[in-house]
Amino acid sequence: MEQTDTARAFNARLSFWAASGLSGADLYEALATDQTLPPFFDPEDIAAIQGVKPSAVKKHRNRGSGPEFMRLTAKLVKYPRAEFCRHLASKFVRRAA
Repeated sequence: MEQTDTARAFNARLSFWAASGLSGADLYEALATDQTLPPFFDPEDIAAIQGVKPSAVKKHRNRGSGPEFMRLTAKLVKYPRAEFCRHLASKFVRRAA
């Protein structure tokens, strides 16, 4: 998978918030409101962040199992940052200590 500039920025901010002591849902909430990240992600960005192919992102979108998105035209899809981060938070599994 090829890293996009947005994916690199997302991973840098993820590392920043984790180093600040955040984890789990709190970490993803911080990312959702992080104004240094772009407000919308492209499907290629989502794929790069998740480490999957863009076709997998499209498949999840078509099945209704991926993050919420905006269809701006027949071929232009954007993912709001806040919704994507909250989607990731919903997938977070906390293990018992």
